[in-house]
Amino acid sequence: MAMPTLSGVDHCHLNVTNLAQAVTWYKTVLGFNIVPELAFWDEGTGPLTLEDPAATIRLALFEREGSSKGIAFGASGEQFIAWLKHLADLNIKTVVADHKVTYSVYFQDLSGNSHEITSHDYAYISANI
Repeated sequence: MAMPTLSGVDHCHLNVTNLAQAVTWYKTVLGFNIVPELAFWDEGTGPLTLEDPAATIRLALFEREGSSKGIAFGASGEQFIAWLKHLADLNIKTVVADHKVTYSVYFQDLSGNSHEITSHDYAYISANI
């Protein structure tokens, strides 16, 4: 079986001690702004998605202590479906989440680091899972 491909890194998860202060810092220092179409996910402690001015880098901020949650890799709808099969074939425990505008599959590596594969091809995945 061929290894499924990824589209790149969709976003990185970062834990912050104060969400409001972090948003101000990322805006002032790096020019990042809140992604309006994803702002509804924030429940006061995140996830709050920020994006650079070129719309090429995204960060998901979570207000909590400890290490960050991991990397979210990007995938097309077809790639996402292929990854679901690949991870199942390897007996890797996954959690699939329907975020109403995206789909994500969450899993851990051998050291317990959490990772995610996310796709914005919502309609395609909804029709094929």
